[in-house]
Amino acid sequence: MDQQRRFITFFVLSLGAMFLWLNVGLPFFYPELIEKQAARQIAEEEKRKQAQVADPEGTSTPKPDPAVAANDSDNADDSPAAEPAPAEESQQQIAEFPARTVALGSLDPKSEFFMQVELEAEGAAVKSLQLNDKRYRELNDRERPLQLLGSVKGSKLATFDVRAGAVDRQLIPEGKSLDSVNWKVVEDELTDRKAVFEYPAPDGSLVLRKIYELHTGDPARRDTSAEGYELKVTLKFQNTGQSAAEVQYALQGPIGFPLEDEDNTRRYLAIQAGFMNGGGVRRETILASEVYNEANDPEGVEEFRAPLRYLGVDGQFFATLLMPDPANTADGQAPVSQPMLISRAREEERSLISFQIESVPAQVQPGQTVSHDYTLFAGPKRTALLQPYDAEGIIEYGWFGWISKIMLAILHFFHDTVYLPYGISIIMLTVMVRGAMYPISRKHALAAKKMKELQPKFEEIKKKHEGDKEKLAQAQMELMKESGFFAGCLPMLLQIPIFIGLYQALSVSVDLRMAEFLWIDNLASPDKLFTLPFSIPFLGNDFNLLPILTVGLFIAQQKMFSPPPANEEQALQQKMMSYMMIFIGFMFYRVPAGLCIYFIASSLWAIAERKILDLHDTTAETLKQKKADSDKKKPGDDTTGKKPGWFREQMAALDAAANPANKSAQLKPAPSRKGKK
Repeated sequence: MDQQRRFITFFVLSLGAMFLWLNVGLPFFYPELIEKQAARQIAEEEKRKQAQVADPEGTSTPKPDPAVAANDSDNADDSPAAEPAPAEESQQQIAEFPARTVALGSLDPKSEFFMQVELEAEGAAVKSLQLNDKRYRELNDRERPLQLLGSVKGSKLATFDVRAGAVDRQLIPEGKSLDSVNWKVVEDELTDRKAVFEYPAPDGSLVLRKIYELHTGDPARRDTSAEGYELKVTLKFQNTGQSAAEVQYALQGPIGFPLEDEDNTRRYLAIQAGFMNGGGVRRETILASEVYNEANDPEGVEEFRAPLRYLGVDGQFFATLLMPDPANTADGQAPVSQPMLISRAREEERSLISFQIESVPAQVQPGQTVSHDYTLFAGPKRTALLQPYDAEGIIEYGWFGWISKIMLAILHFFHDTVYLPYGISIIMLTVMVRGAMYPISRKHALAAKKMKELQPKFEEIKKKHEGDKEKLAQAQMELMKESGFFAGCLPMLLQIPIFIGLYQALSVSVDLRMAEFLWIDNLASPDKLFTLPFSIPFLGNDFNLLPILTVGLFIAQQKMFSPPPANEEQALQQKMMSYMMIFIGFMFYRVPAGLCIYFIASSLWAIAERKILDLHDTTAETLKQKKADSDKKKPGDDTTGKKPGWFREQMAALDAAANPANKSAQLKPAPSRKGKK
């Protein structure tokens, strides 16, 4: 009995487990198998009915699962397209056209085109898009034009692939789809700026046309003329049948947008969405890591249902933005868009991403045509180029954006007007910033010097109030106020916004990408003097010299300007600061070379400024003492009649401008005694 009871229990539990697996586990863990079964059922139904007009209830295009799209090649054998039905069983004639590639635009930078676009007959999609500007080249091969769109290894998706249920359901029995068949190239309309692809539905009810038009621009206005970076795409659905048809399609967004310099980039890929919000545009950014995590979420990736102003993929310096025409709506409904994970990476933020736009269902009457327009911008992230699309906000200047813009304006002035290399322009920018901050840095230097002189007094106070911490702290505060320590240090906080603003300016300026200086071939990334034969944890295998020089100068400043330790505690603090500098070196090891040049120039300026202040001591106490010493001299002591040198006069004038309170104490030439007895 016990054995029979165990057997029955085992049998019932096995049936229950199988039921749960088939109805819950299988759809959850292997949704592609459910889609495969559904596709087979649809194919069998089409074979039986041999419908001449697509089923209105089945015209919506199934959206690919973003989590599955990243592994398209791995699942290719399980897709509906991998199990074609025998051709003789189908009575519908599928149009076949030859494989072909056509090119729009030119790679000649002197032409009126800003880019070259290669289109392929398979899917009538974009095969590649390359910029012809000599400033925009591949980082790994400076002879190759920069490619912003192309193929992705392991994925069959292509930019501007189209899936339309009304036609795809007729191609499924043959294992085909609109993105896998070859479209016809309309020869009569083919030019160097326009290409027309055409594909008829097997049942003759619809004719699809995909029209590409590449805009031109003025080569002299590459940084301000957005038209040259535009590619217009028009989708047309002509009803050639005898009854109304419902059309709905899914349009694939940019594929193959590059992730440059993965180890050192300040910005990984992201989806940029601009939604119409009254009279303005509301911007939203979805990072690649977020798309990666949402693709692994059972609830799926978030959909955008608000009207779009633009939707695109961008990186640190370039962007591809797709602008749907506002007329691409029906009954006030906007198209639905959804981010997609195209290629997974071990580090989720390095994944490649895109998006898909699903149109609103539209009724097409016999003899009528539905047309939807899209404009693609593919180019550098410059404010003047993005303003026509209300997308200048995708250039992330950070908290102190207005400071970053001022820094870039000064940098471009030295480069574009004075014709200095960007490396020298950064040094000149440093000189201007440090010169404008001279009054602040002077107060800081004098306060530090005064604190060094007052070090013995601090020790006396410490010994006097050794047993009373409250009185010790109060006495130290009073002495620091008397020395002007706070007046010298608090203004230095003003340098923090300047530092952050300059860091962001150098990180978003496309002009610093590939800008050369000395041995540096890219001021927007580390200098990479040479490659090490081994890899250092957290640092990699590139030897970067500029961060080492930067930290070395920081340590030199600390050694030169810090007061000598009066006790073991201060000695330990200074030693800890030295270790902190080494830690800062690790943090700075991958910063852009342009930023390191700024810090090196700024540190050298600070050292020279401090030395000059030491030679030309213009504190109020020093000037007062000099005046007292001069008054004590006897009339016959000074017979030189020598005037102060030009350098001393200039330093006195600069000090007077920085500290108006000392104007009365400016150096004056000694009175001449000629003609006096």
